Amino acid sequence: MLFVDDDEALLAAMTRLLRLDGVRVLTAASAERALELLETQGDGVGAVISDYSMPGMNGADLLRAVRLRWPDATRVLATGNADLLAAARAVNEGQVARLITKPWEPDEFRRLVGESLDSHRMLLENRRLRELADQQAARLEHWNQRLEQLVAERTAELESANASLQRGLLDTVRILLNFLERRVPERASRSREIARLSGRLAERAGLPAEVVRRVQVAGLVHDIGLLGLPDPILRQDPENFTMAARLQFEQHPVLGQSMLSSVEQLVEIGKWIRHHHERWDGHGYPDRLAGVAIPAESRIIALADGYFSAVGREGGSASRWRSAQRAAGAYDPDLLELLGMEIERPEQTVGEMPTVNVPVDQLKPGMRLAGPIFSANGTPMLNRGELLSEELIGRLQSLAAGGVLESPIVRVAGQIVAGSAAQN
Repeated sequence: MLFVDDDEALLAAMTRLLRLDGVRVLTAASAERALELLETQGDGVGAVISDYSMPGMNGADLLRAVRLRWPDATRVLATGNADLLAAARAVNEGQVARLITKPWEPDEFRRLVGESLDSHRMLLENRRLRELADQQAARLEHWNQRLEQLVAERTAELESANASLQRGLLDTVRILLNFLERRVPERASRSREIARLSGRLAERAGLPAEVVRRVQVAGLVHDIGLLGLPDPILRQDPENFTMAARLQFEQHPVLGQSMLSSVEQLVEIGKWIRHHHERWDGHGYPDRLAGVAIPAESRIIALADGYFSAVGREGGSASRWRSAQRAAGAYDPDLLELLGMEIERPEQTVGEMPTVNVPVDQLKPGMRLAGPIFSANGTPMLNRGELLSEELIGRLQSLAAGGVLESPIVRVAGQIVAGSAAQN
């Protein structure tokens, strides 16, 4: 840090004091000398603390110059009571982080220096994380290119390019989930439940089948941005975050979008992930969107995420939490109604038909799914209610033969199953 004051005795005393904390201190008895030191050593200076009243250039003018040339340094202006009004007027021009008055207690000064240096370190760490996110996005693009080659080799027997594209997307999602499981296993495990509930809520909201599938994928990887946060943040309970840690944590939806934006098939999902911590009342993050300005898919994922967090705390179906949300303002009121319907009657989307389990190799065109179909790693592939065509059945049978499906048995609506299968 750099300490600037025309009282050289004070400079020497504060230097001795800060050595107790292992702080490297540069001192200057004038603003002009401070600028000379910064020209040669500015990259290593995390904070500049300057007295306001000095011969020649005053402290406010010095910190204004520091902001222009070395903007990363935390800037603190010290002043006596006689200069307080003039110094206060100069604060906005220099974008000073803090204004302190003389005299100060030694422990107060040590704490001030520690906080200023911590602020500088946090700034540098946030920049490093942004650069890391960009690097990870570049790696994802490289991995995706490699995955496309592998997908083409493994799915040559599939009948259409669309099936190949779907398999590539599943592989990409599987890799992302593997990364998340290794880094934050408890969140990755809950993401599968969030994906399933998000899909059911999307069905109840009347979204198209293809959008429902993509909402489920987004639910699986909605927390992927956590990979860009340091371990100390991930290990903390959010209830115990400092302000700086909370601001850093609240960047994870942005990091998630950045990671997915290099994969063409995931760009839209990345946008949904960016906004899954917005609130209906506009008090969420990162962009403080409100109401219908929040993408419907993001609102669905947010509600599913909030619900399972409440279940983890409250147990059961989190009835107390659900009742409280009607007045809390965090979630779309219409979606809260759909959540209540889903929890109370979870199988109400395909009607009241009886159902039957049918092996994949015995499926017939015209059968309607009575339950979703997942890949072996839990990625959604088809939703309940979809009518099976000959093409869809062929793709399912190819995937089953390759061991890609979660189960070789499919649940269909029993009323339209012909022959003996309907009696099973």
